[in-house]
Amino acid sequence: MRNAPGERLKVVLAESGRSVGGTERVVWELATRLSPQRFDVRVWLSPVKALDEFAAALEARGLGVERLAEVDSRWDWRGMLDTWLRLRRARPDVLHVHHVWPAADRYLCMLARAAGVRHVVVTEHIVGESHSPGQRALKRDELLRADAVTAVCGAVADTLVRDYGIGRDRVRVVPNGAEVPDEDAEAIPARAWRERFHASLIRPLWVVAGRLEDQKGHAILFDALAELWKRGRDFSLVVAGDGALRGTLEERARTLGIERKIHFVGALDDVGPLLAASDAVLLPSLWEGLPLVLLEAMARSRPVIATAVGGVPELIEHGVNGHLVPPSDVPALADALELFHRKTDRAARMGRAGGELVRRDYTWAAVADGFEAVYDDVLGLATFSPAEPARGRRGR
Repeated sequence: MRNAPGERLKVVLAESGRSVGGTERVVWELATRLSPQRFDVRVWLSPVKALDEFAAALEARGLGVERLAEVDSRWDWRGMLDTWLRLRRARPDVLHVHHVWPAADRYLCMLARAAGVRHVVVTEHIVGESHSPGQRALKRDELLRADAVTAVCGAVADTLVRDYGIGRDRVRVVPNGAEVPDEDAEAIPARAWRERFHASLIRPLWVVAGRLEDQKGHAILFDALAELWKRGRDFSLVVAGDGALRGTLEERARTLGIERKIHFVGALDDVGPLLAASDAVLLPSLWEGLPLVLLEAMARSRPVIATAVGGVPELIEHGVNGHLVPPSDVPALADALELFHRKTDRAARMGRAGGELVRRDYTWAAVADGFEAVYDDVLGLATFSPAEPARGRRGR
């Protein structure tokens, strides 16, 4: 059964994350960019307090928001019934599920089918395996039930093939995007950041932005910076973001003797001016999908040093538009930092090349277009080849 001519397509964007991060940004951009003339969009979020501000911002844009607890156990009959009833009431043309963690809400697709939802799209945002054989079976079943499966990068798609036996031709890559910055608007706050930390040619300002968790590799970065300090290289590192490890990392900086070189500024409402102020943006993660902060740094033509994990090597060509190092490799990271310290012109050239790539091929408008093409395909309104690389990519 097709919608009547002129009738809007109902799309529910469901996301089970419990804090505001990269996945929420993708949901925001998709919800606010899909044409309201063509799509009736609703967003389903976890009821946790950490998402209240995000939910309110969506509602302020005129979008319907529901708060729905994740069903994470087969014994949660009440939660399953509540979810089933909501799906029956909403009856979307497309339910688009965004997964943050490999084990998240694997019952939603099954409940959607039972409630008569016509089409389901599943998007995987992160590399990683489910936490138990049972969850692995649920995830495999969900991926096989879905009308379309997308991943934010080839590395995530490859894990679905390797760990869950999903045919690679069933997974389409729709990469994350970045906002093209307003350079004039960011110029004054960026200059204020540089003045605050006395940045100069001999004391570069480096930035690492992200949650303070083991995944992000801050401890490895601090060890590399301590080595650089021993080599007689001065610097200032600004740590943007917050998390459970803040106290541990502050103590580590003191133990390494670089506490005056590292500045914790907490979570920022707008990290853009700080990225613009930096001489380089650092991403020492142990694992990733396709991190938004990397795209946002490159959109500002900032030189980047990043670990070769997840989808990062799909975006960065080593020595051309950024510098890649192995994860957890302190000497390699220290050497890369020293190279950027000594070869500022070379780093700047990499930054400009990265800016050209992201501004051309990794915009939020392209993300919205990519998902609209997926919706059209599952609804029988258009066709595409799932194996076709995204525009401008160097392949997978």
